[in-house]
Amino acid sequence: MSTARPSLRNSLLLRLPLVAATLVVLTALLMAAGLGLLTQRYLIEDVDSGAFQAMSSWNKSLPTLIQQDNVWAVYEALISVTKADVGQQHGAALAVVLGANGQVFASSDPRAFPTARLPNWTPLWTAGTLRLSAPESPVGSVHPGLSPPIQSGRWRLYVSALRSGAGPGVGTLVYAVSDTLYRSRLLSMLWWIAAITALAVAVFVPVVWMLSRRMLRPLGELRRSMDLDGSRARRVGTELSVRSDEVGALAGAFTRLLEQVDVARQAEKLAAVGTLAAATAHEINNPLGGMINALRTATRFGTFDETTGRTLDLLDRGLEQLRTIAQALLAQTRPAERDLSQQDFRDLAELMTPCQRERRVGLQTRIDIPNSIPVAAGPVRQATLNILLNACRAAHPGSTLILQADAPAAGLLRIAVRNAGEAPPAAMMSSIGPPSMPLGVGFGLWESRRLLSDIGGRLVLTHADGWTTALIEIPLRA
Repeated sequence: MSTARPSLRNSLLLRLPLVAATLVVLTALLMAAGLGLLTQRYLIEDVDSGAFQAMSSWNKSLPTLIQQDNVWAVYEALISVTKADVGQQHGAALAVVLGANGQVFASSDPRAFPTARLPNWTPLWTAGTLRLSAPESPVGSVHPGLSPPIQSGRWRLYVSALRSGAGPGVGTLVYAVSDTLYRSRLLSMLWWIAAITALAVAVFVPVVWMLSRRMLRPLGELRRSMDLDGSRARRVGTELSVRSDEVGALAGAFTRLLEQVDVARQAEKLAAVGTLAAATAHEINNPLGGMINALRTATRFGTFDETTGRTLDLLDRGLEQLRTIAQALLAQTRPAERDLSQQDFRDLAELMTPCQRERRVGLQTRIDIPNSIPVAAGPVRQATLNILLNACRAAHPGSTLILQADAPAAGLLRIAVRNAGEAPPAAMMSSIGPPSMPLGVGFGLWESRRLLSDIGGRLVLTHADGWTTALIEIPLRA
């Protein structure tokens, strides 16, 4: 048995582990990207939460200080919060308080926003990047009067009107927070996420690779067994067929296929031997008959001395022995043989005894034929025995088989075998068997149909009311 060895590129032992490892890497990358986005969202939410809390505190304290025209106290209030927020990061946060006249009342950076002047917003506005953002935290919803965050380049702006109680507005508060407040933390966390992802990939990819290769190893062994001879391949298939997974089922099917191939090869050899024997016997028998006739004619009408007579007698016995052998070969390769008798059916009943005991099945016979009927006994016996054995194996334990033989019409023999059991497969119910030996079940029926077709008979299977009937009809010899 020889099979084409797959290339390394097309081998499942490489492709499937590679696909599994790739899926692990892609999953790790997607999870890392998701964690990075989620981390960024949480950090922005922290910034919004801190900004809303600061704005809320300023909304309570600054209106009174503005009414008192206490610029220094407003500056202290602003600088205390912005310095606490930014720490050592200079310029990461900026707070500006505008008076009712629109001029700067105070700011946390007097050099960028001098007091008593109109504000120059150029450092905070980036053309083309302004957008109103929904707050990342619900904290703003409990502080009415605060605007949603405004994104402008690297700045996140918060605006609030300053009012003293229920009176008119006394000014406007603008709080700007740079993204450097959270980007350094985001970068640090992204490095951690990248490191953990790389570690997970380094650990799990080899594990997945080895597990995939281990799971596929029996499949590789089964493929390599196809390069071995029949006995060793069958041994490997038998060892793998004990597995309870798909590989075990595949190995079992492979083993059965090898057995069927052996059966087919043996059948082909027997058929070839039979054909050769028939042809040889036929070719020998014709000239042999002429030689025997010539010898016996010479012996009958000729006159010979004693030595020649003994020699002719020896030749006659030798030629007769050769003709007997040739006729025996012809008898084995052609259906023409002795007639069928009632004793043949009694023999079949005896041959069924082991199967009946094993399956706990009874046998009821109804034979209504003459003691001798002109039909070849050998093929009919063998075909009927095959059908009886199949029926015995398919019958329900405790049931009874029925074997019936009769001649309902002149020139016809009919044999019926009935059993109580499940219906045979649809492919076996056809009255015409497959042209070649079946690879699965049904070899006995196929052989029975072949034997019967050689003598002009046929076999039909039917199933009704829980009973399967195999009906054989054979024309009698004239």
